[in-house]
This record gives sequence, structure tokens and C-alpha cells, in this order.
Amino acid sequence: MTVLADTWHSLGTFDDLEIGDKKEVTLPDGKLVLLIRTQSGMHACCADCPHQDTPLAEGMLEGDVLTCPLHFWQWDINTGEAIGIAEEPLAVFELRQENGAWFIRV
Repeated sequence: MTVLADTWHSLGTFDDLEIGDKKEVTLPDGKLVLLIRTQSGMHACCADCPHQDTPLAEGMLEGDVLTCPLHFWQWDINTGEAIGIAEEPLAVFELRQENGAWFIRV
């Protein structure tokens, strides 16, 4: 992976990710993030639930709302804002696409 300006990390291309798909990606520092493609675009968030570290890749996606499979906490993946019973926000990360490749700012 390439590091740009000390904050942008190259993720590669994700042409195979279709709407509704989720993919875990490991960054160079070992941090695991979850990439999600929805009707509104590509999103990146923390890969584990902030409540009990449950893998969110196993969660349900409805529009831009991600639901934890364990205790059903929900978040808006655009902002990380907690919805309903969720007591903590979800970390979300900025993405950009350049020449077909995706980059994440962490």
C-alpha cells in the first residue's frame, strides 16, 4: 500500500464490490476497516462494533444504515451517528477515488 501525505493510504480498486457488499481491509498499521458500497457510494468505517468488538461485516445493511449482528446497534455509515439503541458512534473514515483506485484517510 502507498502512503500519501502521511494520512492517505491506497486501498486499490474495488470494481467487484457491488451495492450492498462489505469488505474488510487491513491497513499498513494493522487497523481493520470495513468498506461498504451502497446506493449512495463507497463508505469506510471501523470494522468492529464499538460495543463488544463484533465484526460488522456480519451485520445487516439497509440503505445507509448498518446494524450490528449481536445486539442490533445501528449507525448511519455516512456520519457514524448512532441510531436507536446504539450508545456510541461508529468511527467513519474519508475515502476518495483517483484513477480508479481508492484511498482512505485515517
